[in-house]
Amino acid sequence: MEWYFILLIVLGGLLVLCGLCLLFAFVIAKALLKAATTPVAHTFDDARDWQQKYENWDFTDYDKVWKKESFELDGVRGKIRGEVIYNDATPQGSRPKVAVICHGHTWNRLNSLKYGNIFFAKGYNLVIYDHGYFGLSDGNHTTVGDKERYDLNTVLDYTRKLFGEEALVALHGESMGAATVLLELGLRNDIDFVVADCPFSNTMSYYRELCTHLTHLPSFPIVDIANLLAKRKFGYDFKKVNPIDGVKASNTPVCFIHGSADSFIAPHHSEDMHKVSSNELSELHLFDGAEHACSHCTDKDKYITVVSEFIDKVEKSLATTEKVA
Repeated sequence: MEWYFILLIVLGGLLVLCGLCLLFAFVIAKALLKAATTPVAHTFDDARDWQQKYENWDFTDYDKVWKKESFELDGVRGKIRGEVIYNDATPQGSRPKVAVICHGHTWNRLNSLKYGNIFFAKGYNLVIYDHGYFGLSDGNHTTVGDKERYDLNTVLDYTRKLFGEEALVALHGESMGAATVLLELGLRNDIDFVVADCPFSNTMSYYRELCTHLTHLPSFPIVDIANLLAKRKFGYDFKKVNPIDGVKASNTPVCFIHGSADSFIAPHHSEDMHKVSSNELSELHLFDGAEHACSHCTDKDKYITVVSEFIDKVEKSLATTEKVA
């Protein structure tokens, strides 16, 4: 075979490889940032059906009993919409307690109720809302925690305005929501504690793992090209969104929860962040056999116990600190 035929074959192979890399990079970037245009996006009805079927959630209290008040705030990509759920169990004159719950990628605020109910039972008011681009909030794309942290900051400012600077404020997040609440720790220091369910620690390394898991191909240069596309189109730089940095920068106690069988975000992400958490109250709980974001439905009783006991421990520590002060 003539040398130029070999050269053409090699060049053709390289072009095909480059084309495949570009295609996979485009698909990955779109799946991450434009998820609501795909069949995996979840409506409010989807969230209700899922929680009723897999979580045995009864919406009666939410629909007919709980006192709710809707809100609309100016977010990074438009209006952020959500609800405040007031808890009559909070004693008059006592320090208000409120939990802000952040849902995961492709979901909406109704998916936060199963977690909010744990806090509600402990006397907490609830703030639930739709991240930009999901549910009823505005936006034409998501940034998987990047811009979401600034929207959460706005929601927290609103929460402080409603309940006062002295209020005890907790955050709970699932998956992307968990990454968001941990990123928030790098923005402010008035969060009393956090429950982070199946977060990722480092965006670039996570996307490399996910790329290999989904495509069975090396992540380089696919993820690098996807990052370039995301930066150019949406101003979203994978390399600058690392929840572990928020954990390192904060002394806030964090309860990390992760399914041991999570193949979407590996458990080591929570393990890595627990290791760098400087607060002695921080905890790590791996739920045996639980897949991604399924710790609650895999072992509901254990989940409630873990979160409730963590709340008690933090509240006891805060009360002791206040007495000493």
